[in-house]
Amino acid sequence: MNEGQVNGEKFRVKLDHLMEDILQTYSFEEWKIPIVENVDNFIDETGYHTMQFFVKKDLLIIKMIGTGIPEERFSKLAEIAFTTKFDEKLKEKRKGLGYFGWGLKATMAIADKVEIETKYKDFRGRQVWYWHDKEPYWKMENPTFKLEEDQTVIVYYLNQKFHNKLSEQRIIETLQEFYPTVLAGAPALGKKRKFFVNNKEVPKPEWLNAKRYKEKIILRDIVIDGNPITGRIFISEKELKEELRGLAVIVCGRNIINERFHPYPEVKVYTGYVHADFFFKYLIGDKTQIKKSSNPLWAKFKVRITAEIKKELSKRGLLPKVTIKDKEVIRRVNKVISSVFQEIPELQRYGVIGPRWGEGVIYMRGGEEILVDIQYGPSSKTDIPHKDHRRGVDQPGGGEEGPIIQPSQKGTSKAKKKKGRKRVFPQCLASDDLPQDIEARYEGEDVILISKNHPNYQYASRLESLRCYHMSRAGLEAVIDYLLREGIIDVKKYLELKKQILYTLGNAL
Repeated sequence: MNEGQVNGEKFRVKLDHLMEDILQTYSFEEWKIPIVENVDNFIDETGYHTMQFFVKKDLLIIKMIGTGIPEERFSKLAEIAFTTKFDEKLKEKRKGLGYFGWGLKATMAIADKVEIETKYKDFRGRQVWYWHDKEPYWKMENPTFKLEEDQTVIVYYLNQKFHNKLSEQRIIETLQEFYPTVLAGAPALGKKRKFFVNNKEVPKPEWLNAKRYKEKIILRDIVIDGNPITGRIFISEKELKEELRGLAVIVCGRNIINERFHPYPEVKVYTGYVHADFFFKYLIGDKTQIKKSSNPLWAKFKVRITAEIKKELSKRGLLPKVTIKDKEVIRRVNKVISSVFQEIPELQRYGVIGPRWGEGVIYMRGGEEILVDIQYGPSSKTDIPHKDHRRGVDQPGGGEEGPIIQPSQKGTSKAKKKKGRKRVFPQCLASDDLPQDIEARYEGEDVILISKNHPNYQYASRLESLRCYHMSRAGLEAVIDYLLREGIIDVKKYLELKKQILYTLGNAL
């Protein structure tokens, strides 16, 4: 066969089945699809600046003002899987929210007919999409709207099922749910936007009103592989609703609603958001999730943002205090879990678990003017070689008895302070907030939560050795449960790792 020669036919497409399959990718209600997909397109095309919604019982009109659709693109608009969001030269997704080329087609789910009309410079175009025998059709027509400035207008004639489903309030709430910081004035893809519903400007969601909180913390100087992250943490006087706890992850203006980042669920008084546009390549499905497997940025993001949250919560005394006895058990559990990770190197290769490098402050004996005391006690024992070649000297932490350098105004020795790096394993914590039927939970952060409410924990609490075994086993199983749930490993590998873990755990205790 000659190069480029094809001896066969193209696959045929059953459009009715394909349209049903497209709708199955959405995890949110169908009536939200035309709102969300059109706003995504509005954000991706940076020439637009204002978006207007007009809604009645059986009619939805959307106007996007500031630019329009060029003739070449407009003629291909009805092609299934046609998209302008892929860079053919670089062979990769362009920065933005669009990708698959079926977002606008999916909006047909709510309508009997859709009219699309655009003005772009000297070009005016109009096409109509409609259903016939459960399949979508389209046709070009002469423009009928009097468009004075560049814009795109989409008119949905709602089918009977969706009469009264799209109200003014529902559109406002959907915009607040998916695009909270854009409504608050933050730029998306470098540009600020305005939204109106029935000629009323859409306000930001109430949870972004800084006056509601006793403290606002600005996140700055956070960079991951050259990608900047900005955001805010808000501290409330009272417990927040569960859906507001943790930080919303905003990608190109859109809230990834299934990914509110909450590494400390036992703390119920903080909320906020982070802007992390660099995840645009990893948005999957209906773009309410970020792909975690084969995504090195996700692991780095979790480590870095968890550290920021921990720092701010610790400053304010919001992290739960642990008794000395509990500390000893937890220290022992974490030592056991770390030894299991070290004995099973394969666990470390999955990226989201195992040893990671975390930055911390290290005091080293040297020629600086910081006075220190040297004592003996539990050391974090990072085994960093110091200037005088002594090892195992570090700030207080978990581990074996060893020398510790601590800053002290009455100290007799001098030391210098520098940032060091140390290996970090997921740490176990006992939590009152997990439900009774969950032993432990790991979500890819640096914390494994063990439920105090589970009957096995309550039984194991009778003896320290039993509690140590239970927390170690439940914590390790939570890690491989996470790997299986996220598709990082398959069932066969899961069972193999579980067998290895239980055997290694028996030797480590």
